This record gives sequence, C-alpha cells and structure tokens, in this order.
Amino acid sequence: MSCQKQTSSGDSDSLGVRAAIRPFDKSATGWLLGQAVRCLNTAGKEGEFEYTRLVEVLSRCSRDALETLKSIFLQVKGGDTPLRWNLLYVLGDVGDESAADFLEGAALTPLPERQDGEGCESHKDMEMLVSTGAVHALHRVAKRHPQVADHVLKVISNRPGRPILIEAVKVAAELGLRDRVRDLLPKEDHWILDIRRARPQELIADPEREDGKERGFTPPKSGSLYTAPSVVRCMGKEG
Repeated sequence: MSCQKQTSSGDSDSLGVRAAIRPFDKSATGWLLGQAVRCLNTAGKEGEFEYTRLVEVLSRCSRDALETLKSIFLQVKGGDTPLRWNLLYVLGDVGDESAADFLEGAALTPLPERQDGEGCESHKDMEMLVSTGAVHALHRVAKRHPQVADHVLKVISNRPGRPILIEAVKVAAELGLRDRVRDLLPKEDHWILDIRRARPQELIADPEREDGKERGFTPPKSGSLYTAPSVVRCMGKEG
C-alpha cells in the first residue's frame, strides 16, 4: 500500500530551497513522518495517543515510509542528530523486514574521530547516539519480524565500535540469541553478555537498612580492579 502523493514543486528556485529546508513537506508520507516526530517529542497522554495512531497509519504503507524516511535521513545526514535519531525511532515502530538493511547500515556507519577542543558533546558522541538508535530500532522491528534478528548478529559480526557492539549484544541477548552471540564474540568480550537491564526495584535505596552489610555483588572501591571512570569537570572552549 502506498501513502505517497507528491506535492507540487513547480519550477521556482525558491520552492526548491523551501523543500530542502522543510523535508517533511514533499509528500503525504513525509507529512505523516513529520507529525510522528512531532508527537514523539510531545509530552503527555495526548502526544502518546497521536503517535500511536500515526504509527498505525504509517505501518500500512511501511515500504513508502521507509523510502521517504531514507530520503529525509540522507538530506540531514551529518547534520541534525536529534532529527535522525527520531527518524530511526519511528522506523523501529513502523518498519517491516524491508527496513533491516537500512537500519543495519546506519548502525555500522563508522564513527568519526574525536577532535581536540570539541567539549562534552563531540561529533563522535552525536553519531554514536544515531548508531545506537539504529540498533534499538532493529530490536523493535525484530520483535515483530523475527527474521530481522539475523541483522543484529550481522552488526555484531562486523565488530563496530565498542559502544555500538555492547548495545547490539544486549539486544541480541534479549532476542534469545545469547548462544549465537557467544560464538561470534572473542573470549575477551564474553563479559558483555553478562550486562543486563536492572529492575527499578534494584535501583532504589532502602532507607530502613541498618545492618551495614553488602548485599549481592559489590564492585571494588579501589585498587587495580577499580575501573570506573573518574568524574571531571567538562571544560568548553571558554575554559
């Protein structure tokens, strides 16, 4: 099914400029994607309800949605990181198996090198958000279309940057692919399989606790086994 209806662009150069600035205005599917991004960033139940309805509509024309989204994504590639992350999130909710190759490619896009003086949010950090967003979008597509899970394994086998690899391993484990991931990873990376999502109850301190005893695993507080990063003040260019 197609949602596409191209809007008139005419022969005016000014219209072409406006189309480049407003990437969601080129078609009906583009407009729907733009509304989905807007609702995704709208607080409250009303935004959630509208987003759910838009996902239902876009899911009926998922091939159209994919091609339109890819076009918009490429227009802003290397630019608006939040927009690209939002587009991948929407694709994770509306995409079918045809979206798997695109999401795999987005996850495996090489990360740029960190440049001196970039501060806390470097170009590499921003691209890392986009790549991990693609991994989690693959996860949600794979839960609806199990055959897509193989693309998560392809991400792992391509040995992306460590942050991307960790997210892909976590996703694969949640999809029930732990044994296959163990075969793909070198032995020194098997520790990634031990990472799990903590339950909210585990993160709440007990104000009534008085015994002073450690419970469960306690990480080392010092010495050679203490590997937690130290907290330092993030200095911008202003110093």
